[in-house]
Amino acid sequence: MFLALSLSTLLLASDVGAAVLLGTNVPANSASSSHQQINCIMQQTQQPYKLLPMPWRRAKQEVKMGRIDGYFTAIPNDEMNDHATLSAPLFLENWYWFWHPRHSGPDNGKVRFGAILGSHQADWFNSQNYKLEVEVSDIAQLVQLLAIGRIDAVLADLEEFTHTASRLKLPADQFEQRFFRYVPLGVYFSQLRLQQKPGFMRHFNAAVHLCASAPFALAQSEQQQILTLLLGSVQQLARDRTLLDAVQQQNRAAITLAHIRQQDALWQQQLLQGQNESDLAHQLLQTKASAQLRHWQDSYSGLVTEVILMDNQGANVAISAITTDYWQGDETPFLGVFGQQSDYFIDVVEYDQSTRRFQVKLSVPLVDAQRRHIGALSIGVDVERALSAN
Repeated sequence: MFLALSLSTLLLASDVGAAVLLGTNVPANSASSSHQQINCIMQQTQQPYKLLPMPWRRAKQEVKMGRIDGYFTAIPNDEMNDHATLSAPLFLENWYWFWHPRHSGPDNGKVRFGAILGSHQADWFNSQNYKLEVEVSDIAQLVQLLAIGRIDAVLADLEEFTHTASRLKLPADQFEQRFFRYVPLGVYFSQLRLQQKPGFMRHFNAAVHLCASAPFALAQSEQQQILTLLLGSVQQLARDRTLLDAVQQQNRAAITLAHIRQQDALWQQQLLQGQNESDLAHQLLQTKASAQLRHWQDSYSGLVTEVILMDNQGANVAISAITTDYWQGDETPFLGVFGQQSDYFIDVVEYDQSTRRFQVKLSVPLVDAQRRHIGALSIGVDVERALSAN
């Protein structure tokens, strides 16, 4: 799905009366999630809009030619970087390779690939100079061709492929699969228009987050892969005497929640003012416990992106690097594990727009000698590295 957007009237109060023109290949009367999300964004920005038919490939070319101001949905594309900027993702797709067990996989010599005509996968194949054996009109045809051996491998969204295979009553073990990458789908906006409207992207991205659809959760098999890779080591770290002593010491101080939230506000304020770290953050980074977290994180060579040790209220006790907040007590990495029966908690996938990295947080409780929860330990995991690990 895709949209072409005219930016000349977006998001400025003086322009609210003019309608934004949205091009799409989804019927105007469709109840698709893309229509619902665009409608929500435009309502948040008090911006009227109209839908117009426009093929995605044409929209992409029109942006390059300067005749329209954006297209949707778009995958990160290096050739567009000189012409446009990608918004925060409206959707995330989870791309997997699928192939029949009688074939050795997508990396082995001569492979007959298939794709949906005009899809993001087809565009990716073309950008990588892969030859496509067939291009079909929908995912059901693609799955059926793979099942009968007409093609050898396809690249598809995990949820979409597995749902289609189930609907076609094809057994799950009929296909081999392997994680490839996550793909953020957003809106590419013309650089020219963004220069003319310098606050536009910030407002649009804020509305994207307000209108976000259901959180992007890992599939059960993906969760298991991350747990197999890291859970034992994280639980061992949570038993480290240095960390336990630091948490118990902070708990004994009995800091009030009101004081914690004051510290949290100061922490965030100092970061917003351009300081690399707040005074309290600087103190935490110098502790023995924080040094222990950094040493543990470094042993994973980029697979682990951050480590946070929290007390019984969710306040930072030790950190491997600067966090955006001091108090984590209202966030799911803490709430999902502290005082809960589960031995661990895996959060939804987060996307870092600046680094284009996907992260998922794995949390475990810290317990005392009586098995009572005294704090929590949360790590950030580069999910693409984790799922690509052998």
